[in-house]
Amino acid sequence: MTTMGTREARLDTLDELYLHFGTEAEPWSVHLEIRVAGSLDANRVKAAVRAAMRTHPLARARLAPWRPTDVHYHWLVPEDTDADPVTAVECADDAAVAAARSALQSHAPDLSTDAPFEVVVAHAPGGDYLMLNLHHGAGDGLSAFRLMNSIIRVYAGEPDPVPELDPLVARKVRSLIGAKSLLDRITRAKSLAEHLLTSVKEPARVAPVNGTDAGGYSFSLLHLDPATSKAVMAKRPEGATVNDLLLGGLAVTINRWNREHGHPNGRIALMMPVNLRPAEWQYEVLGNFASYVTVQIDENAQTDLVTAARAAAEGTAKIKSSRTQGLIVDLLELPNALPAGLKRHLPAKKPVVGERIVDTAVLSNLGRMPAAPSLGGDAGSVTELWFSPPGHMPLGTCVGAVSVAGSMFLTVRYRHAQFDSAAAAAFTDLYKRVLTE
Repeated sequence: MTTMGTREARLDTLDELYLHFGTEAEPWSVHLEIRVAGSLDANRVKAAVRAAMRTHPLARARLAPWRPTDVHYHWLVPEDTDADPVTAVECADDAAVAAARSALQSHAPDLSTDAPFEVVVAHAPGGDYLMLNLHHGAGDGLSAFRLMNSIIRVYAGEPDPVPELDPLVARKVRSLIGAKSLLDRITRAKSLAEHLLTSVKEPARVAPVNGTDAGGYSFSLLHLDPATSKAVMAKRPEGATVNDLLLGGLAVTINRWNREHGHPNGRIALMMPVNLRPAEWQYEVLGNFASYVTVQIDENAQTDLVTAARAAAEGTAKIKSSRTQGLIVDLLELPNALPAGLKRHLPAKKPVVGERIVDTAVLSNLGRMPAAPSLGGDAGSVTELWFSPPGHMPLGTCVGAVSVAGSMFLTVRYRHAQFDSAAAAAFTDLYKRVLTE
């Protein structure tokens, strides 16, 4: 629908799910940032962001007013916008950069404005940062990467082509992964029954250390250079992917962390998003195409990296063969038909089995991405790329991974109830040792 230069588009299945997840203390948004070798011009960043908003309709969308009796939510997408979601800050050192990152990611962008995201230019010694906070109701991790790519390309004076499709119409995950047959429904019902049976006993939790009741998130960063990354990848057992290795490494890390802190272990349930975009536009289109699944790693498989990676590979193979990534889309069919005033409270209720359905931790891997073009001038090349997903306690440990030019960048995003900064650094260092020892 188009009215007076503004197009209306209904929030899709996963949009609504992630819209409802967020709270003031635990906002549900996606973190992605780059660092450049030199300095960024804030005015050029503003111009590049404005151009990116013109390229991607959902990047200039706002949530339409709704009533508790409405069954659906809608985006209002203007033909153009004068919204300015960019701010600049001066950071004297790494601690100031970390504070700026935490401040940006500890709230959700205001969906009543014509930009479901915010950008911070952090000027810092040794190279500036360009930080993006995308409301998860508007897009997933690959959406954040694609939006950042547009900003970088415009800033660098490079072309920014998009596929020849209507991006607002393409956001129909049910048509991409919804059950297509009775056999599909039976297979997924079996997967759900198995998951609920497993969930009779709550999974292991990451031992909290020096946590506080402060809202929001902080971050611990781990860079594996090309040589280290290559050595880590060489440890993959036959049939395992990089993602399986990272999942297995995280399970072993949690097991060792808990033992070091006298905390009980057990089954570790790792939440993992699966990209539902078709191959022809796998890294395109802003929207929510990330369906979360759970990879279970039994305690007896948490002994070492290779054993845990092998167990993770068995779990991910089973998910692929049964197309379990479509289960969440099928399950949302009924809740999405409820009035907004009711369904917006459902995530907090955790129906069926309460906290037992909440996983131990999250690992979201964007995969191997092409190197960004040099931004030229005083900015220079992109030297770092960081990404992470959100999480709610008792799932307070969220790991984001992305690989560029042979390097791997791992971000541990944590709730303040989970760790203080020293504990988060120790957990991250343990993860590094598990992967590299």
